[in-house]
Amino acid sequence: MLETQLRKSLGRQMSLQSVAVCPDDTTRQDLNQPSDTTINSLWHYFPQYFQVILAKSCTQKKAIYQLRHKVYCEELQFEPARIDRLEQDNFDNRAIHACIRPVVSDQLAGTVRIITSAFKNELLPMEQYFSDQITNTVLAPQNFSRQHICEISRLAVPAEIRCRPSGARGTSSPLESACSKLVAISLYLISQILCLRSGKIHAYVMVEPALARALRRVGIHFVQIGEPVELNGIRAPYYLDVRTTNNTLKPEYRKLRNVLEEQLFGAKVRPQVELCYSAS
Repeated sequence: MLETQLRKSLGRQMSLQSVAVCPDDTTRQDLNQPSDTTINSLWHYFPQYFQVILAKSCTQKKAIYQLRHKVYCEELQFEPARIDRLEQDNFDNRAIHACIRPVVSDQLAGTVRIITSAFKNELLPMEQYFSDQITNTVLAPQNFSRQHICEISRLAVPAEIRCRPSGARGTSSPLESACSKLVAISLYLISQILCLRSGKIHAYVMVEPALARALRRVGIHFVQIGEPVELNGIRAPYYLDVRTTNNTLKPEYRKLRNVLEEQLFGAKVRPQVELCYSAS
């Protein structure tokens, strides 16, 4: 099953700094799913339980900031609590925001943002805070046109989703629980979709090296470009040429990505982007 392979790939130690996967989830996954729910078909059920939304309105973005506050400030205490219970920063004004919500609820199941840069003075967080750690200058952000770079950031999944025992009584069906385990990887796939749709081909992210290796097994080939640093755990700067995911994603995850992309953009054809590799 796709859910089982994802758990094997990410592992309990790959906690996305605990913002996506529950590090204490030791519950055995006995899903009792229909016999046709195999590794190549679980993706098909995801839209029955979860809806992907591109956040554009102030109301939608406020719900995202509330979720981020819940995860980053309250559950994990990675950030100080805010009086307004909204976790946001200056990068949000030039970010593309997306979220996942259960079909039967208005409570968000996860979120991720893509921080963009239109001008030289609009640094990505990695450039602003960790430029000294970047050792691969060939793949550094300044080596590409600003219009084609971005940073994947603020991925968050609340505890009731990331730590939900499969088939827990009174919460969800076994199939829904299985699909909920796909929320974290779906957010990474959504980030790839948004990058390709907006022409942000050169993507950067600060993640745990172990997580980067796990995502590589899924087919997302992050390349480490710098030294690890302490950032709520050990993280390192990584680069991804997002175009490569069209060929590197394993078939079952490519199918899931197609489902997510259809939810976001319908049948609209993904635009082809001509790249400029010179620094702007």
